Amino acid sequence: MQELLEIRLLGPFEVSVRGTSADVGGAKRQALLAMLALAEGRPVEVDALVDALWGEELPAAPRNALHHHIARLRAAVGEGSIVGAADGYALKGAGVDATRFADLLAEARAALRDGDVPAAADAVSGALALWRGPALQGLTGTAWFAAEARRLETLHVDALEEDFEIRLALGEHRELTPALRSALAANPFRERLWGQLMLALYRSGRQADALETYQEARRVLADELGLEPGPELRRLQEAILAHDPSIAAVPVARRRRGNLPAPSTSFVGRSDELGRVSGLLHEHRLVTLTGPPGVGKSRLAIETARSLERECPGGIWLVDFARAGGPDDAVRLLANVLDVRAADPLARVASRLRDACALVVLDGCEHVLEEATRIASTLLAECPELRILATSREALRVAGDVRIAVAPLGDAAAELFLERARAARPGFEPDADAVALAAEIAGRVDGLPLAIELAAARVNVLGLAELLAILERRAALLRDVPESDPSRGALQGLVEWSYDLLHGDEKTLLQQLAVHRGGASLASLAAVGETHGLNEATVTYLISALVDKSIVSASFTGGIARYDVLDTVRDYVLERLAESGGLAAARAAHAGYFAGLADEARVELRGPQWLRWQIRLELENDNLWAALAFAQEAPDPAIAGRLGTLGWYFVLAERISEGRRFLELALAAGSDDTPAELRVELLAVLCYMATEELDLGAALAAGERALALAATTEEPGAIGLAQLTLANALAQSGDAERADATAQDACATYEAAGDAWGAAASSLIRAVVAAHGGDVATVAAMAAAVRRHADAIDYDAFRLPELLLEAWIAERRQDDAAAVDAYRRTLELAPRVGFGDHAAFALAGLGANALANGDLREAEELQRQALAAAEAAEASWVAAHARVQLARIAAAAGDLDAAERLYGEVLEWSHVPRPHQARESLFRALAGSPAAAASLGLEEIAART
Repeated sequence: MQELLEIRLLGPFEVSVRGTSADVGGAKRQALLAMLALAEGRPVEVDALVDALWGEELPAAPRNALHHHIARLRAAVGEGSIVGAADGYALKGAGVDATRFADLLAEARAALRDGDVPAAADAVSGALALWRGPALQGLTGTAWFAAEARRLETLHVDALEEDFEIRLALGEHRELTPALRSALAANPFRERLWGQLMLALYRSGRQADALETYQEARRVLADELGLEPGPELRRLQEAILAHDPSIAAVPVARRRRGNLPAPSTSFVGRSDELGRVSGLLHEHRLVTLTGPPGVGKSRLAIETARSLERECPGGIWLVDFARAGGPDDAVRLLANVLDVRAADPLARVASRLRDACALVVLDGCEHVLEEATRIASTLLAECPELRILATSREALRVAGDVRIAVAPLGDAAAELFLERARAARPGFEPDADAVALAAEIAGRVDGLPLAIELAAARVNVLGLAELLAILERRAALLRDVPESDPSRGALQGLVEWSYDLLHGDEKTLLQQLAVHRGGASLASLAAVGETHGLNEATVTYLISALVDKSIVSASFTGGIARYDVLDTVRDYVLERLAESGGLAAARAAHAGYFAGLADEARVELRGPQWLRWQIRLELENDNLWAALAFAQEAPDPAIAGRLGTLGWYFVLAERISEGRRFLELALAAGSDDTPAELRVELLAVLCYMATEELDLGAALAAGERALALAATTEEPGAIGLAQLTLANALAQSGDAERADATAQDACATYEAAGDAWGAAASSLIRAVVAAHGGDVATVAAMAAAVRRHADAIDYDAFRLPELLLEAWIAERRQDDAAAVDAYRRTLELAPRVGFGDHAAFALAGLGANALANGDLREAEELQRQALAAAEAAEASWVAAHARVQLARIAAAAGDLDAAERLYGEVLEWSHVPRPHQARESLFRALAGSPAAAASLGLEEIAART
């Protein structure tokens, strides 16, 4: 079977086979694979390969050397991946980021030509997200690769220009100025960039600056190239001078927010019901679709929601309660869908949706009926513009609920069967007899859409008459079963039949998949399959067969497949597994795999691949909770202890409140037999999380326990982690002397152990402690240490806070140029790793610098950008900080009313319970308390009036 091969060239060279990193050793083999990848499946002649790889420095037998490298590559990435052609080679079946980038860029340009700006925005955003650094990094040793790298980098700038064009169309001209200036600094001869900057400035009300930008472009082009600006740039200058209305800002509508999945199949036979449900949602705030399993409640709800997208600017949010492992999971699933982090996530969700004209779809409420009822009641009470569409086999007990019983399909049942049959058997064209048989089959399964789809999936191996005969025989068997028997109904019979038709290995794999929550990767299925003697190749074959039979669904995220089952099938499979006595073993295998994943993540999250691992773990978040639930119930303290080491994942993913709850449960489920270093890590990260939530009593208690336990071990990593997290808690609680001493101990522990991650982390904490006391020299020394150690392990998660430390140091030394440079470097790096709060803080820093230099207009623009960036990142601390800065600008401009209002908003924010993010302790050390600054600002206003 063809290997699933991924090659990444837009940044550091990376290769993965079936989601696992592949070792392609040697610069020549890496370059060879890159060259074949860039050919996009076309054969590359041997002579061309030799010339690109060696240039003029040919080996003694270049063709033999090439054939040797080809053989080694095949061994690394799969024999079938590299095929021979006429005097050449071609790469087959590979995913290449450079190819995907070019395709997405072409999609964006086509969408722009068609006037579909939102589609263009999606495409270009996806294209730019593929870039992780300079193209062909480390592969540019010959002229061919140098030229190819330049070509790709040119396309990268092209994509940036398209992105700027799209964002101008979306009305984001105020936010674009810094990014455009940064792009021009690297590409000063791109006239389109100069024009885009002029347009952004003009649309921001800065006509004089836009005209000065034209003169600046003219000087650059004349001095460096001896050229005058082209006709497009000259026409834009004339339009700006004339205030031409054709260049005024007319933003297009943004794409609707939400998480509705894209439809994978057509929607058949429910147009009347769709109109009825939609109409009721216009009149009522809660509508519940009820009915038996498989009747199509979920699909009708999703299609109804999709029809209302234009009417819900606040988004449409689908919460799938079938993913819940129990009632306690319900609110967590809701919070994850809305990307909310808080100690009380339901309250935070309600706060976020309070003023939103939005729709929440609560699907599968019967799995968590009481919690679903509480969620619906709370949201309806606190969010006046919100509407809820629920699906449930049982009614919700909520006042004002309007219920619709979803009936099986009528005349459209045969149409659905035939459409799905065509998909299962390409080339199937039914005649009149086949249409009649389809109607009988659909009737035999009572018109239930799920049953129809399961039956239609079998037409790839059965004729319609054979299929009907089998269904009739099973129906006769069911009629002979007493009514008290749990086996009942057409859907139950068809699910049983579909399950019975599976051979033993297929059933085994389906059972292992059923205990997963939120889907399964091929890697996890292969791992649990090993416990039943199924190797990876067999698992791959089996899962493909189950997808073909419509028992399992496949979805794709980031190019990686994930597999899941419908909750009706899951329920049936888990019942059979429990009856056979195998459920506990299946859950144990599942939990064991994810405990092993936690073991790997414990190392990888502290290395250069941390971001890839963070994303991987976020996909598995529901499975991590399911594994922890098993560890609690079994009980299995060893599994709980290993899962407890996932704390750093929750920190990096900014799931502080969720992570704290996870670690508290893991700690409670553990035992004294858990290795001490694991318990120390769990307690230390709990200390960090509680510190970020400003629960300092709990933080200090956990930190002291961690330090005392660490003293019983000889593990430097455990000792250092306990020291650095306790130092942070001590600093935040005001014990500066002990905080500094403990931070110094942490640095010494990690330095002695040669642990670069720990040395960088402890140096960062010591810098935070020193910044609280205004100790510039120590902050500078620690920032240098953070930079040195972070560079040693290529760890951007520490490079970003180090850049903010650099800016803080420069400001204290009154070196404006150095501060601005550090902030701008922060803005360049932050989007690549998803640290939106750092980017917002940097924008606020640039705005404060502009205010200090007397440029009120530039200062206000930057602070408004900072506020928008902070709110987009849901970084409420940074948003409050930006409001303080805006108030200072208003006061400097003489608008004391505006300043007083902004200060008041910050004080009001400070008194409202809120979620806290990771990294706020750093911001507090660098900028102090927004609430204290607001109080001081109000005092100053009072003194002036």
